[in-house]
Amino acid sequence: MLDVWVIRVLSILLVIGTFIRFGLLAFFGRKQQDFGSVRTSKPTGLILHDVWLILDFLLPLIFYLLGVAVPSLVYGTPLNLSFTGAEFLQVISLPLFLFSIVLNGMAYQALRQLMRPHIEVLEKHELVTRGIYSRIRHPSYTGIILMFLACTLLFLNIILVVGFIAVLGIAYRKSVLEEELLSSEKGFGQEYRDYMLKTGRFLPRLRKPKPPSN
Repeated sequence: MLDVWVIRVLSILLVIGTFIRFGLLAFFGRKQQDFGSVRTSKPTGLILHDVWLILDFLLPLIFYLLGVAVPSLVYGTPLNLSFTGAEFLQVISLPLFLFSIVLNGMAYQALRQLMRPHIEVLEKHELVTRGIYSRIRHPSYTGIILMFLACTLLFLNIILVVGFIAVLGIAYRKSVLEEELLSSEKGFGQEYRDYMLKTGRFLPRLRKPKPPSN
């Protein structure tokens, strides 16, 4: 396991990175175009909305801040995992976190104000397939998953391991609901279904889709 002072330094860097991420979201989300009111939506409920926001931002930030101020509360406790090779996983948490910020930044840049917390289609909604969305349908979710994974690897805390499993489950469920809505006739219909054949959900599709048989 890494020394406490290394945890402090890495926690400081990840706190800064967390606010950079939300700064990018605010920057690219500046109002530039009116897409109208909500045309159709999918209900998300407490878990898919509120719990998701807590896991996305609040829980990792709490760990980072405690890692800076009072590391003994989140590191070196009975809830922390210790095993051979743990230091390697802890060290790669920083480049993994930086990559997640880049990925989220690319997603924010492509969607801009269409990046919304709810699953909905607006009156003047457009199907974004440019940039990172030409390869991945939900790059922002991928970025959030990697960001939470980085926090989990840094502290190797059981609470974060459970949280990471929850992040995976919620991200999968939210992506399925989005795809159901966007591929429906109230969304983009066949256009989105064709788009799904060319892209991966969280990672780029490795194989090209087979042409339809006659």
